[in-house]
Parts: sequence; structure tokens; C-alpha cells
Amino acid sequence: MTKIFHYRRALLLVGVASLGMVVGALLLASILAGDIYDYQDTVDGVHLPQVDAISVLAGGKGRISAAGDLWYRYWEMAHRPPVAGVVRPEKVPVLYVSGMGHQANWNVFARQIRRGVLEVIHPDDVILERESANTEENAEWLVKYAKREQWKRVLLITSSYHMKRSRQVLEKVLRATNTPLEIETLSIFQDPFEPAEWRSSLNGYRITLFEYLKGVYYKYFWTP
Repeated sequence: MTKIFHYRRALLLVGVASLGMVVGALLLASILAGDIYDYQDTVDGVHLPQVDAISVLAGGKGRISAAGDLWYRYWEMAHRPPVAGVVRPEKVPVLYVSGMGHQANWNVFARQIRRGVLEVIHPDDVILERESANTEENAEWLVKYAKREQWKRVLLITSSYHMKRSRQVLEKVLRATNTPLEIETLSIFQDPFEPAEWRSSLNGYRITLFEYLKGVYYKYFWTP
């Protein structure tokens, strides 16, 4: 009887210790999770670099719409009358939409684009990538298209909470495939996913925490 008592007590202590370690790890992660917002975009949204493609990662609210608006700005710059001192883009970049799902088509895409953009954008201006289902596959398919289309520079668009990991994953795939693709980035900011806002809601807290944990995995353990 005494042995059983000590055995159960040992199990209880191990359980309590394990629970404490898990809680402690989650608490530490919740303190460090804001690190995902510690990222500086290469593009400020005002001065637009010449790129071959605008690559937007589908999955976050407003991303495709924002990418369509950005594409429209390039289109406007290319079609307006020449202005002294203003450099016009050599060409309008392709709008590459990553991870729209197998059932995606032009109509699905068009519902997420403003009417003014739809008046000038055509299917030939857009690539709808339907194969990828996560950030890792987004990167792998983007590199495949970049090689096929011989892109030299792309502008990556995704949510602010997602950008740091997206770029890390993409750069790993580029190194693994020896692909010389230059990456520019522009984050889409969404409430409550901002450095000072994410703790203000359960959803912001949850997504930020999980994004941080995924970022740790992809940075230190994942290899393409």
C-alpha cells in the first residue's frame, strides 16, 4: 500500500512539474511573441521600386484587395503622361496571388478587388496560384514561378504578423534552390495585429502567440 501511495505521489509530482513547465513555456512565449512585429519593410508604400511581380499571400483579410490597389498604382504610373523628374516603371508587374485554393478562379479573385481596379486589370495581368496551402508551400510555388517566368525581383505582401516568418521561409527556399531572387516587402496592417494592439483581444493574442511559435520552428528547425 505504501509503495502504491509513493508511486501515485511521484506521478502527481511529475504531472504538476510537467504542467508547470508547459505553463511557464507558454508564459515566456506570450512575453516574447511581440517579436514577430519587429520587422522593417523594404518598401514604404510611397516610393515603389521596379519589380517583376507583386506576390500576395492569400489567407488574411484584406490582403488581396490591398495588393490589387498597389498593382493599380503601378498601372497608373505607367500610363500617366511623362512628368519631369518622375521615373515611370519600365513595365506593370504581374499580380501573383498565392494559395487561393484549388477552386479559385477569376470570379473569386474579382470579388476581392475594388471596382476601379477591375476596370483596368485583365486575366493576363494576374497569376492565380492554386496549389499551396501554407506558408512553406507559398514560398516553394513562388520560387517555381519565379524561375519559370525569370523574375529578378518581387514585392511580397502579407499581414504584419505574418511577414517576418514569410520572408524567413522564402529566403530559406531561395538558398536551398540557389535562386537569385530579390525580395521587397510591404506589410498590410490590420487591427488588432499591430505591435501595440495584439494583446487587446483574445483573437489578436491567439494568432500572435501561434505565429511566434511557428516562427521559432521555421527559423531554427525547418529546412526545405
